[in-house]
Amino acid sequence: MKVKSFLSKGKNIPFEFIEEVKGIVGEEYVSEDERDLISYSVDYWLYGVYKTQFGEVPAISSAVVSPKNIEEVQKVVKLANKYHVQITPFGGGSGVLGAAIPFNGSIILNTQRMNKFISLDEISQVAAFESGIIGTNLEKELNYRDYSSGNIPQSISCSTVGGWVSTRAAGQFSTKYGKIEDMVLGLTAVLPDGEILRIKPVSRKSTGPSLKHLFLGSEGTMGIITEVYLSVHKIPEKVIKNCFAFDSVETALDMVREVVQADAKPAVVRIFDKDETERYFGIVSTRSKYQQAFGVAGKILTGKVSPKVLSILNESKNKISFYGMEKLAGKVAAIFISEGDEDFVFLEDRVIKKIAEKYNGIAIGEKPVDIWLGKRFDVHLGPTILRNGGIVDTIEVVSLFKDAPALYKDIIESMLSVKGAVSISGHYSHFYPESACLYITFAGFPKDQLKYYEDTWTAAMETTLCHNGSISHHHGIGFLRKPFMKKELGIAGEKLMKDVINAVDKNHIFNPGKLVEGKDEKTVK
Repeated sequence: MKVKSFLSKGKNIPFEFIEEVKGIVGEEYVSEDERDLISYSVDYWLYGVYKTQFGEVPAISSAVVSPKNIEEVQKVVKLANKYHVQITPFGGGSGVLGAAIPFNGSIILNTQRMNKFISLDEISQVAAFESGIIGTNLEKELNYRDYSSGNIPQSISCSTVGGWVSTRAAGQFSTKYGKIEDMVLGLTAVLPDGEILRIKPVSRKSTGPSLKHLFLGSEGTMGIITEVYLSVHKIPEKVIKNCFAFDSVETALDMVREVVQADAKPAVVRIFDKDETERYFGIVSTRSKYQQAFGVAGKILTGKVSPKVLSILNESKNKISFYGMEKLAGKVAAIFISEGDEDFVFLEDRVIKKIAEKYNGIAIGEKPVDIWLGKRFDVHLGPTILRNGGIVDTIEVVSLFKDAPALYKDIIESMLSVKGAVSISGHYSHFYPESACLYITFAGFPKDQLKYYEDTWTAAMETTLCHNGSISHHHGIGFLRKPFMKKELGIAGEKLMKDVINAVDKNHIFNPGKLVEGKDEKTVK
C-alpha cells in the first residue's frame, strides 16, 4: 500500500545538501529509506495514528539525519541555512499534538544518538545529560547513584529530556518536585543560525529576561537543545500512600486545595471523577444490572461501540478485590503519595488525613494507589479503540481553583454534545496553591471521524477559554492547538511570540508550522 501524506506534501531538497550532510555525520546516519521517513515523521498525535492504518501519515520528511554531538548539529544547521532546508527536531516521538511532524518536506534531525549521562554534582545535586537520552535511561543513571529527577511522565520510556524541555512537560510526581521548568537549571542549544548558546546551571540570576525560558516550551522553534542540567534529589527514605472517597469532584477539589494551600507537598495527588473511578479501579456501578445491560446493548445496537471494544474496555478494568472497594462505588476517588524524610512524611500524612476528614472523605487505604501505580504507563486502550473504528484522545487544560468546578462541568457537557461522542471522563493530576490541571479523555464512534475530532477539540478549547483557563497545561501546542493561540495569548501576545521566533530564526529553518503562524507560513488545516 502506497503511503500518502494528508496534511503536507514534501518537497525535494538539494542533492548537494544530502551529500554534504553525509560527510558531516557519516553516510549510515543519513537515511532516505521510506521506512525511516515514515517512522520519524509520526509522533503520538492520535488522529495521525488513526490515519496510519489507512496508509496515510500527516507529513513525510525528505531525510532523517542523526548527529552524534553538538559539533555535528552545528554543522548540519549551518548547512541547512546555506541550502534553505528546514529542520524538525525529533526526540522520542511521544508528543501528542504533532510538534514533531515535519511539514514542508523538512529533514528530521534525530537527537537519539546524543544520549549520554554527562555528570552528577552530588554536593549541588545537579546532573547533566545529553538531550537525546530516554527518560527511563536517565532515571536508571540517577537511581544507580541513589538519586532521581522526580520527573516521571507517562511517556518516560519513549520521551527524551530534550523533548521534556521543548514541550514544557510535567511528570506524575509534580506536586512535590515541580515541572520541568522547575528542574532545568541550564542548557546548551544550537541556535537557528548555527551559533552555540550555553546557559550556565545556577538556580536564579537577575541578568535580564531569562534566556532559558525561551527554550522551555519552544518546541524546536528557537533552537536544538543538546545538553540539559537538572536539579535532582535523593531517593526518598519513606513513602505513605492514601486514597479517599468523596461525593463529588467539587468536594474533592476543595479538599485538595486546602491541602496544597496548607503548604503540604505530596508527591502525587490525583482526583478521578466517578466515571474514571469506576473504570480505573473496577468499582461495581451503582446502576442496576438491568440499566447496565440496557446501556451496553444500546451502544452495540446503535453501532456506537463494537462488542469487541466493549469487551476490551471491560477486560481493562481492575479485577483485584480489595478491602473497602465497595466504598468507592458511585464516588470520586482521590489518591495521595507522600515521600521524603520520615519525619516530614508522617507530618504531611497527618495534615492530609485531618483535611480529608473535614470534607467527609472516606479512607480507603493504599490499595487503589497501588493499582494506579501498576497501570499508570498502560496506554494500549487508545490504539485498540482506533483500530476498531473509534476516535480517542486526551486534552489537558488548567484553571484557577475558583473556576475549576464550572469548567469541569461545562467541558464535559460541551464535549458530550458533539455528535458521535460515547465517553467523556476526567481526572485532575497536577496542583498548585492557586490552580489545578484537568485532564480529559474522550472517545467517540462517529460517521465523520475528522469532523468529530475537530469539533470535540474546539468545544474543549472554547469552553476552557470561556472559563479563564489555559488551553494547555503540559502537552504543549504543536500545530493542533495553534488556531486557538490568538485567543489564548491575545493579539499582542501572539504578535510578540511571532516576532521573537522570526527574529531568532530569520531564515525560517526550525520546525515550521508550529506554535504560531510565522510571516511566511500558512495554517495547516
